[in-house]
Amino acid sequence: MKRIVLALIVVLALILPSQAQEKEQKVKTLEELEQKGGEPAVPDTLQLPQEEVAVIEDEELPSEETSTVNVGDIVTVEEKGNETIVRIGKRGVRIIEEDGDTEIHIGECYDDRSDKPGKRSFKGHLGGIEFAFNGYMSDFWTTSLDPSESYMNLNTAKSTTFNIIFPNVSLAFTPHFGLVAAIGINWSDYHFDNNNNIATDDEGYVIPVYPPDGIRFEKTKLNTTYAVLPIILEGQIPVSGRRTINIGAGFIGAIKLGSNTKMVYYDPDKKKFENKDDFSLNLLRYGATARVGYEMFHVYGTAYFSPMFEKGFGPELYPFEVGIALTFNN
Repeated sequence: MKRIVLALIVVLALILPSQAQEKEQKVKTLEELEQKGGEPAVPDTLQLPQEEVAVIEDEELPSEETSTVNVGDIVTVEEKGNETIVRIGKRGVRIIEEDGDTEIHIGECYDDRSDKPGKRSFKGHLGGIEFAFNGYMSDFWTTSLDPSESYMNLNTAKSTTFNIIFPNVSLAFTPHFGLVAAIGINWSDYHFDNNNNIATDDEGYVIPVYPPDGIRFEKTKLNTTYAVLPIILEGQIPVSGRRTINIGAGFIGAIKLGSNTKMVYYDPDKKKFENKDDFSLNLLRYGATARVGYEMFHVYGTAYFSPMFEKGFGPELYPFEVGIALTFNN
């Protein structure tokens, strides 16, 4: 009842000033005509358009009932569960009652009903920042390496990925399902676990690099930078008000922007070296990505189906990453 009263107040506050202004303008026009003419003009009676008020009861839903009141073609009042929406064109007010509290949101308020395509409020959850642990598989679901490739063993606790995904583009199929795409930058650090680094020989083959006798590397790692393009199908499950559980999966492509290796050791002073090279890394990558989360917090995973290195120039390894994402588009 409280939401209905608030909705009526909003409607009156938005409509009455415009109607009063229109009436005042008409009276002023009549007075001007009387002054110009010789005979007093017969005062017109201001006739306000008779607006049809139609109440449309939507089909019963399993979890909540929805009713809609249309005042002419301008104003719509919709009551759905614990939420009342007053729309006037593209502007409107949302009144939400939850846990004894009442929230009022004023702004753009598009129609979410499926019988009015093009005005859905679906927004995907993809743009933001991501942090993950990374690695690579030597075969499907296998991370064990052949002994001849042991120089590629990773320190998994230190091998991490950081992504910045720019604001996404959403294509709605329904109010809670659509296609989402974005571009971003991927920085990955692969920390080697053994006392070695990697390089390429004169022909471009990936080879291990070991320190001089008596020296142990304090840190050795391969850094890669890729531009990424994830495209996912996302479904949203409403759980409370406008809050949703989000599930998405789809395709991801990537193009290499740069790569280098770093190593640190003491002899006896601290030595640090950086080597910028392409290391025969594949220029292009493609794979699958998936995520699930609540509102802006998500857990995600990405696996690439293209090898990390060019075929025949390095071990056949397939990168992956698993981590968390914080989206900015809520």
